[in-house]
Amino acid sequence: MKPILIKNLLTSKEVFWIYKKLTSLPVWTLNALSFPTLGDLERQFGTCGMLRIIQNYQPTSTSSGLSMYFESLIHRLNERLKEHRIEIPTSVERCWINATFKDSSSHWPHFDSAQPEAFSILLFLAPVWNDQWLGSFFVDGEEFKFSPGGAVVFRSATLHTGENPSLKCPYLRLTSNMVTNKMGN
Repeated sequence: MKPILIKNLLTSKEVFWIYKKLTSLPVWTLNALSFPTLGDLERQFGTCGMLRIIQNYQPTSTSSGLSMYFESLIHRLNERLKEHRIEIPTSVERCWINATFKDSSSHWPHFDSAQPEAFSILLFLAPVWNDQWLGSFFVDGEEFKFSPGGAVVFRSATLHTGENPSLKCPYLRLTSNMVTNKMGN
């Protein structure tokens, strides 16, 4: 299956709401050290790493209300995928919220699952984006420009990676990575 870009899966009001909700949550875990970068004092976020929301000290989940919100998006996504004659499984195995910045060490080519029935969804959650800020997403070498409220759907066993935003980007490159699979897998 060729990766599919679904534009405007989320409305602009939803994207602003979720961005504010996610960035104001008090419990994040960081997979790298937080430190200021020399000459980078004007940056709002001077860290180099990937943030994930945690609940009950479990780094693979979002808070329960947000988990339900993201899980419900799979049904909306399936409605939009009908025009492509595809339906993805609705059982969510994982939902990570990723926040990356310039110099983040969290982007490298990888796959999310070796299961042939598994699908991955990358949601673009920053409400405002400019192509000059970079931050694209690549699936098997195909580039998908950051598109607020958009989603890229692909088989989880396909190599993919994100691109760090540029130094001039005033926002977090906020995305959600969900993996769906058939029940019981």
